Parts: sequence; C-alpha cells; structure tokens
Amino acid sequence: MNATVTSSSGPAASSKGEALDVVFEINLVDGAEAERLGLQQAAVIRDVLRWYRRNGTSASPAASVI
Repeated sequence: MNATVTSSSGPAASSKGEALDVVFEINLVDGAEAERLGLQQAAVIRDVLRWYRRNGTSASPAASVI
C-alpha cells in the first residue's frame, strides 16, 4: 500500500502573533518502507524533544494552536 493525502489548513497564529501557513502530507506505506519511515520519524521526534529540552519555549502554557 502506498497512498498520499495532501492537506492544507488556513493561517494559524504563531507564538509571536505572526500568521503561518500550514501544509502537511500524509504518506501511507507498509512493509520495508514502513519500517524505514518509522525509524526515521522516531529519530526526528527524538531530535525535536532534545532541542526542546535544551531551548525550551517562550510560548505560555495557555497558548493554543488554531
């Protein structure tokens, strides 16, 4: 199985009050490709969490994403 769904949302507010355009793509895969993608995603999530731990965020906990 290999399917792609592309979606776009309207402008979202950033923590600095600037508008952001958000576009995301979803790829559905299975087999060896899914295994590779899962490992890649886990590595990226780990890197983001490490960055967050080092840098924190200036957004208040009450900040929301539209």
